[in-house]
Amino acid sequence: MDKNGVGLAQRPDHPYPFLMMLDTSNGSAQDFGGRPHRMLTVCGATDVGSERENNQDTFVIADLESGRMSRPCIRTDIWVSRPGVLMLVCDGMGGRAAGEVAAELAASSIKDDLQAEGENVGQSPVQALTRAIVGANKVIQDEAQAHPEERGMGTTCTAAIVSPDRLAIAQVGDSRAYLLRDGRLHALTRDQTLASDLVATGALKPDEVATFPLRHVLAQALGTDAKVTPVITEVELHEGDRVLLCSDGLHGPVSDEKIGSIMSHTPEIAEVSQALIAAALAAGGPDNVTVVVADCGPLRRSTTSPGWALSDERALHSKHA
Repeated sequence: MDKNGVGLAQRPDHPYPFLMMLDTSNGSAQDFGGRPHRMLTVCGATDVGSERENNQDTFVIADLESGRMSRPCIRTDIWVSRPGVLMLVCDGMGGRAAGEVAAELAASSIKDDLQAEGENVGQSPVQALTRAIVGANKVIQDEAQAHPEERGMGTTCTAAIVSPDRLAIAQVGDSRAYLLRDGRLHALTRDQTLASDLVATGALKPDEVATFPLRHVLAQALGTDAKVTPVITEVELHEGDRVLLCSDGLHGPVSDEKIGSIMSHTPEIAEVSQALIAAALAAGGPDNVTVVVADCGPLRRSTTSPGWALSDERALHSKHA
């Protein structure tokens, strides 16, 4: 648990539609024996930024039980032992076309692998996330082997599985996860970069990172090496928690203090992601910027599932420039 009361366990464009739910139970409720469930609302957005010609970021918000994805917002009831909801941000690299390919391949592979695992995801989210990310690494490498013009491509990936009481995060690279609790912003991940490693060893001071010439060099990424080791973080969720995943297009030009202020002072989740994007653009928008934000409702117990699912089936990881 950190000093602010957050329990951590870590191991090696478009207007928003109405937030709605679709009743898919067909009148047949299922018995869950009083197990807990939680209402979760998730919104995301991406922007090409002010200096890039194309967007190599991508994001996914998906109900892993139904396989449905929604852009940009969903509201869904998560039940214990169910697969849960996947939130994911990838930031591709490796050339104008190849970075986008790597990010898309990773996002699709991880989502498909987790959906195929079914209830195993809800029972062992950490193991499921690790397997899916290792699998995505191989998918990207296989693609580059088959298409020499794409060799050298890769992508960061920060993926989270939300269950009723816990959040499991897997990170490769420098896309980040944050938790806003009781008005305080907590970093849930540490950048896997050369600069971050040097700061950790004392070879570089934190205030020197912004001017360090190799600050963007990644310690690892998906697709760039045969072996990848996602860093896993788990945190217990509380009612009122707000979770953020983002690419470095946000946390690069925008300070944590500013991110926390926007997250704290923008009550409506449908406006939060756009406000964060706007802050990145106001700071110069030097890179593609992508955010996914989730609000956690109360944890409840009931004997039957209401059978709610996503209202919007449009694929998420097509880009919005």
